Amino acid sequence: MLHLFHPAFVHFSVAFILAGGGTEVWGLVTGRETARRWGAVLVLVGLATLVPTLASGYLAGNTVEISDASRPLLDAHERNGWILLALLFGTQFWKGWRGGTLGESERWLYVVVMIVTLLLTAYGAWLGGRMVYGHGVGVL
Repeated sequence: MLHLFHPAFVHFSVAFILAGGGTEVWGLVTGRETARRWGAVLVLVGLATLVPTLASGYLAGNTVEISDASRPLLDAHERNGWILLALLFGTQFWKGWRGGTLGESERWLYVVVMIVTLLLTAYGAWLGGRMVYGHGVGVL
């Protein structure tokens, strides 16, 4: 029964990470401080929601029936989730360590890492959708 929470949690994680990361990157690139701050808050919320999303996804992956054809998708989806957690945790720890203020060269490195994070978020969502809608994983 707990595995059924994954589809609900994942939408929050994806939405907060994409909206927050995109807004923060836009704020950093354009110099709009309010956008950067709001984006940063949403990224933190996305990181916080990613933990129960991964936990419920792990439960789902070990509870529902997975066909051999779907197994590579599930493995890639799980791996992507762990990489995403590491990237988000790492970037937020980095920003926190620096007091929330990054130097000019650090700022551009952060922007690049956040763009990679946004792409990985979209890729993970695509993999999950492919499993559900293409392979029927978790569909009763």
